[in-house]
Amino acid sequence: MVCILPLTKEQVNNLKEAANKGLDAEKVRPYSRYEVVAAHVWRSACNARGFQDGQPMGLGFSIDIRGRMNPTLPPKYFGNAILDVVSIGLGRSRRSHWVILLVKCKIREAIEKANDEYVWANIQCFKTLPDFTPFQDLHSRKKESGPVYGNPNIGVISWLNLSIYGLDFGWGKEIHMGPGTHDSDGDFLVLPGPLDDGSVKIALCLQVAHIDDFKKYFYEDTSYKNQISS
Repeated sequence: MVCILPLTKEQVNNLKEAANKGLDAEKVRPYSRYEVVAAHVWRSACNARGFQDGQPMGLGFSIDIRGRMNPTLPPKYFGNAILDVVSIGLGRSRRSHWVILLVKCKIREAIEKANDEYVWANIQCFKTLPDFTPFQDLHSRKKESGPVYGNPNIGVISWLNLSIYGLDFGWGKEIHMGPGTHDSDGDFLVLPGPLDDGSVKIALCLQVAHIDDFKKYFYEDTSYKNQISS
């Protein structure tokens, strides 16, 4: 089942405030909107699926490698320059502070390991592969292995830096903006809110049996009420 869940600017700031509480900003970069939202999605999916304490769950996401290579890619480089990384955590069912632990200990750790050496090691590995077909989403859906995230794992991809609103193709302002193909269990997209005010929308695909529980856990720790579109 596919649905879109909104988080207001205030709700996102609540998550950021919790994750950055007590942080020395001069020594550690404050945790970003994406990092805290991804951690919150991770925890909510873990609870919705009924994971037990200690059960492993992977979160996969893509990072921009333009500034992580030596030499760096030109500022106007046109094309994909992303690399998938995976962070592994253990289920901590119904512990709200797990969001903070995830963002501080797991997601940031996975992001920071993607340095020049890591990027080039992956490139060298890719050069040895005779066929990339198993790593393409449209093909891997037909196979038992591949990049598709399914239970117990999830993928949380950021579209926060994409210009996705106000694009006029000759028909006027858009009526709706959302992902076209989005039908893999455990697939999450983080989109900017339409007002560009720091709010976000989460486009997600989960098994029908887990959707209602996910919505419950997704909203229960943020001290707010909101309408959910699905």
